[in-house]
Amino acid sequence: MSSDENPQTRTPLLGSRQEVGGAGIRPTSGSFQDKSGGVTSFVSNIFRGGLFSPPTLTYDPLLLLLNHDEESERDRLTEKWKDNKLQELNFVGVVAALLANVLTSTGSWPNLLPPETTTPWTVRTCWFCGIAFALASVLTAADQTIRLHRMAGHRDGLMLIRQSLGTKDRVLIGTEWKYRPRKMQAYVWQLGVLFLSGSVLCMVLGIVFLVWSAVIEDIVRGVGFGDNGKVAVIFTVVALATTVIFIMGQATLYHPVPKEGDVEEAE
Repeated sequence: MSSDENPQTRTPLLGSRQEVGGAGIRPTSGSFQDKSGGVTSFVSNIFRGGLFSPPTLTYDPLLLLLNHDEESERDRLTEKWKDNKLQELNFVGVVAALLANVLTSTGSWPNLLPPETTTPWTVRTCWFCGIAFALASVLTAADQTIRLHRMAGHRDGLMLIRQSLGTKDRVLIGTEWKYRPRKMQAYVWQLGVLFLSGSVLCMVLGIVFLVWSAVIEDIVRGVGFGDNGKVAVIFTVVALATTVIFIMGQATLYHPVPKEGDVEEAE
């Protein structure tokens, strides 16, 4: 029995010239509307836009480039994904390197604590963890960039990229047999951004612990709520306001994308 008659049997590797049952990716009919609304949708949108990419912008592009019925279109989509990913990795690597440099210079920052007081362990822990996250982001961006360049340098580089992203056999997705992207690939290619976000979070938490540790130290020493208290309050207010604006920006950056379909221009 041939593989077309029994889709569960072995199928050709990704990127080969054999077409997948003559069925490509079908565009969605009609306009795609966002039906989300309310507080619940707003909260969920925070984790679906900007830094936190939804599946329709990570998993679905891989599904499309793996299963288009025309090889030339598969190559074009793969090339587009590769170029966009390289630009993203370059940006993440530069920002993470700058952040690591800032964190390693925390020892020269103005000290709010008395000279004979040791920096609290929570502050040092946050900053050291931030350095670890930043360096991991730099290394991840460099590793993935080199990997993409090396695969793209091969004669069949685009085919190799598709093979590394997807499964070797077709699986049933909905009503069609398709090559499925490996789920871990959708997450691994976002590790650089994840490490960078963790580094920023650790740095901010370290500063929060530092300013309020100085306030607590002043109160214990009988100084009261002095200049360090003013610094702590103003910094906390600014940090909270920045966090709220950032969260609102994350939510507004989300835009619904039709799953496995084409985006239609609004009339």
